[in-house]
Amino acid sequence: MNCRRTCLLLLTIFSLSGAPGFAQDEVSVETISGEKRSGSLERIDSSGDFVGSGLDGINMEQVLSISTSRQPTAVSGSAGLGLVGGGQLTVSNVNVDGESVSFSKNAIGLESISLQAVRSIVFVDNKLVREAVQKSATEEDTVIVLKESSLSRVAGVLESLDAGNVQFNFKGKSRAINRQKRKIAAVVIADLDLAPPQGFIATASFTDGSIIKGAFVSCDKSSISIELVGKQLVSIDRKFLVRVDISSDSLAYLSALDPVEVQHRPQFTVSRQWQRNRSVEGNPIRLLSKVENSTSAETTQIATFDNGIGVSSWSRIVFENTNDFSRFQATVGIDAETEGRGDCEMRVEGDGITLWSQRIRGGEVAIDVDVDISGISQIALIVDPGEQFDLADHADWARARFLKTD
Repeated sequence: MNCRRTCLLLLTIFSLSGAPGFAQDEVSVETISGEKRSGSLERIDSSGDFVGSGLDGINMEQVLSISTSRQPTAVSGSAGLGLVGGGQLTVSNVNVDGESVSFSKNAIGLESISLQAVRSIVFVDNKLVREAVQKSATEEDTVIVLKESSLSRVAGVLESLDAGNVQFNFKGKSRAINRQKRKIAAVVIADLDLAPPQGFIATASFTDGSIIKGAFVSCDKSSISIELVGKQLVSIDRKFLVRVDISSDSLAYLSALDPVEVQHRPQFTVSRQWQRNRSVEGNPIRLLSKVENSTSAETTQIATFDNGIGVSSWSRIVFENTNDFSRFQATVGIDAETEGRGDCEMRVEGDGITLWSQRIRGGEVAIDVDVDISGISQIALIVDPGEQFDLADHADWARARFLKTD
């Protein structure tokens, strides 16, 4: 166990010969003030200044996001690796041996990772298991076993894992747990309480659906580098990059905050609790969005968002504006999982006053919301049903965030 505290993780995804790089892409940069610029990014220098055609004068202190024209593609796997500090990898044929997690080469060329960087290994992805993984953060490793419609937990020390067994030290005795017979749903790795990285926090998403979160270090023609907890460096080929969202003291995503009030009153549908970074059904957030092509003509496509809040109608979620943020922003709509169904009114209230409202229907293009919340202490996100009552009203507040723009 002590070795995990000292091991250094270095993930390097090598370029494919002749493959196009991110530097050749037209990229979009959105600033905290709301400015949007497009151009070709060559690098970000040591002072945080952007270097590249059309991007002069932009500094990392101003940046909200950097995006490419790529979209993540769903990749199947037998397990999901949750990463320390946030993030995920989809993998197959997982093995744990000592301090290393290995797996079949995934879509972005990764084959192994230090166990120190892994928070969880999930074999059964459903709401019940996700909630159990989220709550299982202790000083010991935890095996989560599925028992029909319930779960049980066993705490100890993970020694190894392969296709057949989980070797687990429980109360000082090493035991082999058959994965199939015992229906192992997940393994949660002990919380080592490592110091979080400092600086601009970047959440980078990639073409296979992988997400890496940590402190932004550098970006050049070939790669983007991010520091994880424990001063672990990740360098990733830019040709796999979809988007980078930057967090700082001037930005707070609501999915990372705890609401001060939650109300949910379903009338004609199944009761579903609100979800962080998922639709209300627990799927990735997907909204119909506008896309500009090379001829500047607009088309539409389903865009996947790795950050946001999913709810159904008859819902009210209240957050405090404790850091004197000046704006609330989000991309809103009915999730594509409803296949065009749904009809609701989405509303933003500040201290009981309506600041923004819009009728939203399934199959319509998502809407960008930008509201002044200066001097307001509490912000409420409200969804009321439309003509179809609350049937299929799977509303998303994608990338819901508070900003300081002064």
